[in-house]
Amino acid sequence: MPDLVLQNVTKRYGQGPNVIEGLTTMFTPGSGTGLVGPNGSGKTTLIRLLSVLSFPTSGRITYDGVNIYEHPYEYLAHVGVVPADPDLPRYLTAVEVLEYVLRARNKWDDTGPARIEQILDRLILDERRHNLIGTYSSGMLAKTQIAVALITAPEILLMDEPFRALDEESTEAAIELINQFKERGGIVVLSSHIRSTLEAVCEGYVNFERPAAPVL
Repeated sequence: MPDLVLQNVTKRYGQGPNVIEGLTTMFTPGSGTGLVGPNGSGKTTLIRLLSVLSFPTSGRITYDGVNIYEHPYEYLAHVGVVPADPDLPRYLTAVEVLEYVLRARNKWDDTGPARIEQILDRLILDERRHNLIGTYSSGMLAKTQIAVALITAPEILLMDEPFRALDEESTEAAIELINQFKERGGIVVLSSHIRSTLEAVCEGYVNFERPAAPVL
């Protein structure tokens, strides 16, 4: 699988200060990279850049040597995203959403129903998977969003605080799935304030900690 490469990436909003400044790094197949730092330090901004939901002010992001902003649909076919705030259709069930995603990615076949049941079983989403998403708890929404990100067998998994609504058992189940994805050569980029989950998934880190202001 190819590398995901950032070259001297800077991002600012309007005339404000740089949120990300001159970031150069490489995410390699089979790796997990944690994004660490306080709220507002740039972690979510980087996830948005890698998801092509935002554009860098300067610099390049490439996958397999191709600029992801010049060929976004080709790139996103390889990507699964877990946003900080899941935005799922309220009037479908988890099962229906996963079928829709597989069909939209041209990955639906006779094995589709079994694959859906398997991933929801792995994430411990019970029989309420057949209820409308509008009735789900925050934990059920989180499980569904993780399933949506993984069901198409992507090559890159971008996750922004995916565990904060999960109980301990569900977190362990999700970590197991993510680590298996990584073992198959997937790239994981994970933002989380929960240090134990970062340590369970990630071998490297991008640090967004800001230096302390000088004492005058």
